Amino acid sequence: MRKILISISSCQAYEDAGLNQPLRDTWLPDAVKLGMDYKFFHGIGSAPKEDVIVLPVHDGLGGLTEKAKSKARWACENNYDYVFSCFPDLYARPERLLATGFGICDYLGNIYQHPKGPPFCQGGPGYFLSRRACEIIAQDTTSYLNDDCWVADVLLRNGITPVDCRDLTYCGPGPLRGNTSASNHLSTQPGGYTAAGLYAEHQRWKDS
Repeated sequence: MRKILISISSCQAYEDAGLNQPLRDTWLPDAVKLGMDYKFFHGIGSAPKEDVIVLPVHDGLGGLTEKAKSKARWACENNYDYVFSCFPDLYARPERLLATGFGICDYLGNIYQHPKGPPFCQGGPGYFLSRRACEIIAQDTTSYLNDDCWVADVLLRNGITPVDCRDLTYCGPGPLRGNTSASNHLSTQPGGYTAAGLYAEHQRWKDS
């Protein structure tokens, strides 16, 4: 059986503001029921909890690349076969995440490409990494501030190209019974990400 980790890059400020909690109250319990694990990954100065891993990296936006690298290393050390990497401003349906086809590739997500730049999986909708991809990321010695592009650059240098999955949705609509969306990046919605917005997204799913 494949061992899958939902790996959430967050911070102590989000924990204190109650912005991690909506995930715990909505879609993460469904993921656990389906056999997936999850952890929030914070940086230096954060308080560890049962579901919060504190990494030796800066806890602000400037530390996101090193956080991506460190949580990939943590996943390898804890023997995960696949990682779904995301942020707290995400609503997802775990049963649909499992149906994305991630198990036949090393790097799957919603692909975007800047003019003249390489393709990369956008972090907002979440993306999947295999153990092989995580090992490559964990061992790389480079770093720059755009964590999404950095992950893609590292993997492309090692012969791994991204596989597109539009069901990992960058800008709504989110998962409903009548569509195939697996996730929704709530920071792209009017008003940005709020706890109330994530609870409302979950209610829309239940009512659909």
